[in-house]
Amino acid sequence: MSVHTMRGKLDYLVRKTGCREVDILAQAVEEGVSELYRKQVADAYLAGELNRKKALAELGEEYIKDLDYAREAVEADIQWGLQGA
Repeated sequence: MSVHTMRGKLDYLVRKTGCREVDILAQAVEEGVSELYRKQVADAYLAGELNRKKALAELGEEYIKDLDYAREAVEADIQWGLQGA
């Protein structure tokens, strides 16, 4: 099933969950703001604007481990690329 419009998606969620539209919208706003916040905190951590301890408190250990792994992989790729140049 493909629902392309916001209205269609909202109608689908109302039908499938039995929740009121206003409750679904409230949940969507809350989850969206939480996701945007996590992204901003992650960006601040990766940019060195937020220390590891504070980032851990906000994002959790697994999320920080994933960010550190990704950063290390990118740095390793850059070093490898620079050696070949």
